[in-house]
Amino acid sequence: MNSERINELKIFLETASVHRGRISNAALELYNLAFTHSSWVKEHCQDAGNESCRADNERLEFLGDRVLNLIVAEYLYSRYEMNEGAMTGKMEVTRNRNLARVVKDLDCGFEDLILVGTGQKKTPGIIADAFEAFIGALYLDLGLAGTRRIVLDLIQDEIREFSSERNYKKKLQEFLQKNQRPLPVYELIDKSGPDHGPYFTYRVSVGDSVLGTGKGLTKADATQDAARSAYEIIKNKEM
Repeated sequence: MNSERINELKIFLETASVHRGRISNAALELYNLAFTHSSWVKEHCQDAGNESCRADNERLEFLGDRVLNLIVAEYLYSRYEMNEGAMTGKMEVTRNRNLARVVKDLDCGFEDLILVGTGQKKTPGIIADAFEAFIGALYLDLGLAGTRRIVLDLIQDEIREFSSERNYKKKLQEFLQKNQRPLPVYELIDKSGPDHGPYFTYRVSVGDSVLGTGKGLTKADATQDAARSAYEIIKNKEM
């Protein structure tokens, strides 16, 4: 791992969202592995004699998937008086297609760190798997308590706001995929108010077209509102 890659990882890990300081070389290697897709390994390590060069993030993804589900299930159980069915519905936030949207909305440079082979797009599945692998790396580095803190700092708003019934971001993406159109991109265009109570404004675009804007007290609320606006517009055009 070269110095440029080490610096990229440190910058991400030291952000306010993750706040992971004093990182050992062994931990950095672990996080680098979490961001390494099998397509990158196949392209760069086919003839390498070093067995470790051939490692990808699949084993960490397996571990992180279980840790993420435990953290979210525990959070729902301890914070809300929900029945089993309601909790099961909320747990859908951890499914790949939903998790990838959550990661995109974090807007913290996560996707940029994922290593893929030439020509391999960073699909929602690859993004979600890398996030789960990252959680696996956090768990091995910090244990469950430290991982829980970081994961909830990152996605607590999305867990709280997620609803399989009123998930307009899901509806919008499924509609666009069905009609073979590009996936929506959410962009923060304004953040106002104090740090302890900010107000977010997002817009959602498809290709070069802005389809809607939304506002909310959390990123989750604002992006859902933008998706609702866009979904209603394109559905009305279809009628």
